[in-house]
Amino acid sequence: MKTFKLILIGICIFSFTNINAQHLSQKQIARKNNKVALFTTQEFSNLHIWFYNQVLDLKLSNEVEDQYAGIISKYTYRMSRLDDKDSDYSYDEILKEIPSLINEINKHTKPLFTDKQYNDHLKIMTSFEQTVLNKLALKNSQDIKD
Repeated sequence: MKTFKLILIGICIFSFTNINAQHLSQKQIARKNNKVALFTTQEFSNLHIWFYNQVLDLKLSNEVEDQYAGIISKYTYRMSRLDDKDSDYSYDEILKEIPSLINEINKHTKPLFTDKQYNDHLKIMTSFEQTVLNKLALKNSQDIKD
């Protein structure tokens, strides 16, 4: 349940980011302007709901769930910034970096889980990684056409 609350809070915070734009530093404004949204709002919401349901199935304690959420947030944020307009990554480098970040998630979460939970987590991350890579490929093919 805590994860759902965190997701809901995160969506609310991101929804109101534009309202507070005038209070951002020049560097923060530039960073925000360089952000590229890989997923539409609807796709992003669906991905969050899917992920939330998968995490519920892991049956984590509140403490482990908090640690897990922190790890996931840290590395998915890094993933979300790989294709920013001001990024130095090429498409091929992004494709290599995504699995690397997934491996970091796996490495940091393994000590938190039982063997069954970890195996279920790996299945979740495999699906998540494939979703991201598919969306990147689609976006890249559309960028090439334009």
